[in-house]
Amino acid sequence: MDPLEEQHQELEILQSIYPDELTILTDKRFQINILLDTDSKRRHAVLLDVTYTDEYPENVPILNVTEGSVENEESDEEEGGEEDVNFDDDDGQTMSKKLLNLIETIRLDKEDYLELLRKLRGEAEDNVGMPSVFSLASSLKEHAETQFNEKFKAKEKEILNAREAHEREEQKKFTGTKVTPESFENWRKSFRAELGIDKRLEERYANVHRGRLTGKQIFEQGLASGEDLEGADDGHEVDMQELKKKMEETTL
Repeated sequence: MDPLEEQHQELEILQSIYPDELTILTDKRFQINILLDTDSKRRHAVLLDVTYTDEYPENVPILNVTEGSVENEESDEEEGGEEDVNFDDDDGQTMSKKLLNLIETIRLDKEDYLELLRKLRGEAEDNVGMPSVFSLASSLKEHAETQFNEKFKAKEKEILNAREAHEREEQKKFTGTKVTPESFENWRKSFRAELGIDKRLEERYANVHRGRLTGKQIFEQGLASGEDLEGADDGHEVDMQELKKKMEETTL
């Protein structure tokens, strides 16, 4: 079939499929405004611009993808900008509301349209030899909706990760330093040195009559408590080395 006739037939079919979305610019160039199905309250669209070559469909048409137009779209002044997230005032309901509003801030940008065009040109290459504009328009709609949802999920993940990081930092305020036997022993030595505990014990021990006193004498001089002298009878000598060891063990 003559390429010009195939182009004419395809264009008639496209006009019946897209009666309101298709705009014919010349006998070889037209545009299709494709509405996207998203969870956003705002409506989004992409514009497929097609120019037939003289040999189409035996070669690839000239394609371009840009932002489409949407009737009754809110003006930029009325659109809600991306809301700053303050996790300090957050609760479950607040976070859910923020995530619901987040989707209203998602829009396809220049890089997204270039990526969509790259995919579309690849599919056009695969369809050389047959009219393919309807197939390309359907693929563009699917790819654009996927791109939109991926951008939303990426932003959602970014906010949730930031929230988790914030919660971890907040939790650190209520978590003390982990105590290990080694860290406790180091702290104990430092604490005893700071208060001079070991020095005072040595002085107390030096005050004992050459290291040996009776239990009664030790108690009367205030060098040990009754518990330290447990098992010692009045009038009997107490082994001061053993007593010193016991005192050190019961002293921080």
